[in-house]
Amino acid sequence: MKEDKYRLIKFNQREQDNTRTEGGGKDKIYPWTLTGDGLKAHSELLGQQLKEIQEKVKPSILEFPYVLTVSILDDAKAKSHQSKLITMFNVDNSHSQLGMVSENKLLLKLDQEESIKQATLNLKKLTQNQNSISAITKIESFEPNVTVDEEEDVYKINFIDFHNDKLNQDVLEYVEKELRENNISFERQSYSLNHKVLEVSEVTLDKLTFIKELPVKNVEPMPTVGSPFLGKDDDSRFSNEFIIYDENKNYPVLGLLDSGVTILPQLEGFVRKGDGCNYDETELNTNHGTFIANLLVHGNQLNNTKDSSIDGCIIVDVPIVPSRGAKEPELIKNIERAISNNREIKIWSLSVSISGVRTDENKFSDFAIALDRIQDEYNVIICKSAGNDADSYIIGKEPNKISIGADSVRSLTVGSISRNSDTYGFCKENTPAPYSRTGRGPADIIKPDLVHYGGDVFSTSACPTSIQDYEIKGERSLIADGTIRTEPGTSFSTPKVAKLLAELYLGLDVDIDEFNPLLLKTLAVHSADYLNNSEVDGLETLKRLGYGKPSNSEEILFQDSPYSATLLLMGNIKKKARIDIMDFPFPRSLVENNYYRGQIRVTLIYNNYLCKEMGPEYCQSDMVLRMGTYDRLENRDTTKPTILNPIGRKDSQNMLNKKIYGKKKIKLNTDFSKERNLIEFGDKYYPVKKFSANLEEAKDSIQRKHLTSDKKWFLYLEGQYRDYIYKEFNQDDSKLSMDYAIAVTIMDPSKTKDIYNETIRELNYHNFEYDTIDVNNYVDIDVDS
Repeated sequence: MKEDKYRLIKFNQREQDNTRTEGGGKDKIYPWTLTGDGLKAHSELLGQQLKEIQEKVKPSILEFPYVLTVSILDDAKAKSHQSKLITMFNVDNSHSQLGMVSENKLLLKLDQEESIKQATLNLKKLTQNQNSISAITKIESFEPNVTVDEEEDVYKINFIDFHNDKLNQDVLEYVEKELRENNISFERQSYSLNHKVLEVSEVTLDKLTFIKELPVKNVEPMPTVGSPFLGKDDDSRFSNEFIIYDENKNYPVLGLLDSGVTILPQLEGFVRKGDGCNYDETELNTNHGTFIANLLVHGNQLNNTKDSSIDGCIIVDVPIVPSRGAKEPELIKNIERAISNNREIKIWSLSVSISGVRTDENKFSDFAIALDRIQDEYNVIICKSAGNDADSYIIGKEPNKISIGADSVRSLTVGSISRNSDTYGFCKENTPAPYSRTGRGPADIIKPDLVHYGGDVFSTSACPTSIQDYEIKGERSLIADGTIRTEPGTSFSTPKVAKLLAELYLGLDVDIDEFNPLLLKTLAVHSADYLNNSEVDGLETLKRLGYGKPSNSEEILFQDSPYSATLLLMGNIKKKARIDIMDFPFPRSLVENNYYRGQIRVTLIYNNYLCKEMGPEYCQSDMVLRMGTYDRLENRDTTKPTILNPIGRKDSQNMLNKKIYGKKKIKLNTDFSKERNLIEFGDKYYPVKKFSANLEEAKDSIQRKHLTSDKKWFLYLEGQYRDYIYKEFNQDDSKLSMDYAIAVTIMDPSKTKDIYNETIRELNYHNFEYDTIDVNNYVDIDVDS
């Protein structure tokens, strides 16, 4: 291992950088706020709608609360508006909000008729509730969402969580009684301790109509595991030698959640059977899992590539899919059993997709929610395939949305890009593979997160119209009988990212008790770019490629030159606290002709609060990240009620703001297209945020005002929480906090300035605690490649 490599720099904020979140302003009248007769008439209309709901509810279920769908204006979706609106219906100090149906529809409850009357009275308090009344467009009785698929006869029933164990149990038993009386077969399934569903079979349209009248949340076809994306036999000869397991060598270690692995001679020593498998070998078809295992171990040799920095890999194999297939509840139980029985394995590859069901833009899938819970509970990372759509590209259509489960917030979702180009331009180097399912995910979340090479599909015709017009180039590997196959799919890009994380974990030389998923995910996402690809641009880039293809582990852990420096900041930030580093170590050598130049790349990943009931607002907390310049420090008047911090920044400008960069400059600067990442996050609660920019692309007015040599640099971080999760924690600020990891890279594009050592000098000058991150000297990472 070379000693002249420049390592990652971990630093800590100083005591003076820890400040307090300050309050906002008072209520105001908005353009959409009603007044006078218009407000009165709207109040009376909403009151009439409540009365109709009261008259409509069936006497047989009067012992259950009234469940309402309250539709609101687009302009009133902010958490401050929602909080005050919900208060009008919280007439008995109970948990009145039960969730979200969509971004514009709240799910609320009123316990009994007296609550309806009190809510109606609140709607008449025109002065007190002016904005809240104006924000509501309609109040309706909630109706379950029923998704019908004529080819399916097995469905699952989800229930509303009333935040009352006895009431939840009463509703469940009532529905079961009604199903029995109507001769509908069902089985109770548990996705988690607090998430129970009913699996109903032999369902007809009439039965679905009946079920819709029951007090349930939604009914949809029961997802099942789909078949792998199969390719073709490969009769070409393999000339390279397989690598041989060396017991004295340190290999990256990961778990494989798949169809099982046949331990061929080439895999001896590399593959170990993990605990927790629920199937006999006779119940498994191990072709898919064996293919992935050989790709992980021998992929560089089989495909003459350098997709990983370390040859070989220890694979802990726990089959989760039998040859007969599996329904969603069984699959989730198998995944949790595998992870809980192999606690030493922290990184898992999951290339299993659910067939027949698409992600819903208004809610995260039950499968994704289960994967999130499992990762939180066992402190692991799951790399999940985005899924394949072979049918669409054959007829010239864009692939469908990511498969369910790929919308998991905690997982790194992986899509595929093409390695090579074909003659007709159908498959282009480093552009989205034609079969790779596309984003974004629910609530417009950025998915997939990353991409990697998953195998190519070439067109053999200028106008392809059928499967015969395509040639599968794919990835080469071995299946269970030892023969070589060529297969494309996100099934094969996904384990490459999992192996990258395993290499980073091994290289960072940390104990299992110190495993930090946020750090590994941040390093991978931070390193990713769009390669030499300028074919896909703007929002389409995010939709198809996420944040791009990550670098190899040796490129992440080491850099060859001092022309850039990467700083890491990790920690936990509590509610009502914030970090405001007002002496951020930005190298002065990047000043040219009195202006700051250079490139910056910033990545933030944090563990946000999640709530399965909240539909599109599943992500219940956010982090605001800003980095930029300011003129000077100033004293502030702390006698004012909204000012808590005695020192503040004067004339600050966030350089992570898309609007300050010039479109003409961006268009002309094609050399930076593979790095540029100008995402307007706004109020989006994305738990992965990344920004890359070239300061020379800033508008001239911004450069003159905010990038002159006399400016100082800052880094700012603050947590935000939706009202629902705040109430879940009884409005106790001390109980709410989020772990985070931030990576900041500062680069000199001219490659003439010693940015690395100057950054360290700046850290010393401003009295920061810092250290370079140690790398395991016993790991055979090829840093010369």
